[in-house]
Amino acid sequence: MEATYFKNQLRGYNVAFAILRAESEDDFCMNCIGLEGAIMKVEKGLKKLKLDLEDLVAPEEEKRVLTNQIEQLSQQVSSLPLGEQPT
Repeated sequence: MEATYFKNQLRGYNVAFAILRAESEDDFCMNCIGLEGAIMKVEKGLKKLKLDLEDLVAPEEEKRVLTNQIEQLSQQVSSLPLGEQPT
C-alpha cells in the first residue's frame, strides 16, 4: 500500500465524521440505534487503518503524520454525544 491510500481513506473518514457529528447534534437522531452502530463501525475502521499503517513502507515522518491524523479523528469520533439509552 502507498501513503496515498491512507490519505484517501482519511478523507473518507473525515466526511463520515462530519455526517455523524451532524446527526448526533439532531435531538431526533441522537437516540437512533443506527447512529451508535455507525459510530462503532467508524471507530473500528480507524483502528484497522492505524494497524495497516504500521506495514506501510514510507518515511517515518509521513507515517507519524498519518498516525496523528488517525488518532485525532478517532478521539473526535469517540467524543460524539449519543442520546441516553432507554431503560
